[in-house]
Amino acid sequence: MRKLNYVFILSLIFLLLSGCSDEEIQPKSLDSGDDVSLKSAKTKHYVPFKATFEVYVDKVIRVSPPPKMQEVIGVGNATHLGLTEILMEQSWWPPALPIELPFTGTGIGKVTFTAANGDKLLAEYDDATAIHKGPTSPLVTVKFTGHFIGGGTGRFEKAEGTFEYNGIYNKVTNEGTGTLTGKIMYHK
Repeated sequence: MRKLNYVFILSLIFLLLSGCSDEEIQPKSLDSGDDVSLKSAKTKHYVPFKATFEVYVDKVIRVSPPPKMQEVIGVGNATHLGLTEILMEQSWWPPALPIELPFTGTGIGKVTFTAANGDKLLAEYDDATAIHKGPTSPLVTVKFTGHFIGGGTGRFEKAEGTFEYNGIYNKVTNEGTGTLTGKIMYHK
């Protein structure tokens, strides 16, 4: 019985060795360029992006004639960036006259996110709405959808993706809060 076990094990080893070559059992490195599809699959997928910010209007560049141009800055936390500074360069158009409250203004803008390590992530939007609640309320609801664009720095140099921004702004204190949710793909 013992001799039969040795013969069986030797036969199994022989079959395994004769059916395999070194090339087939060696793993391919993702960095070697041998298997481009694996490398592509590893780096080309979207991951969730979430952020919350405390913001305020830092500088009004121009009020009249429209559009009103302003810079909004803030700080908060964002996935993939950590503690993050935000700069929004915005242009806003009020509704046509006569203005009745509540009214909605429209806007466009660019956003620069600066990560904790200094990497910059760039985005832009062109469908912003600011809904002014009324004559007794200083609150303005701000919403827009945007997309990440290439041209950032570090790991965000070729970033892609989309996000939605929802915020509340107080036009008396010039302060507000905002949240972003979306997806991002960046190439390391």
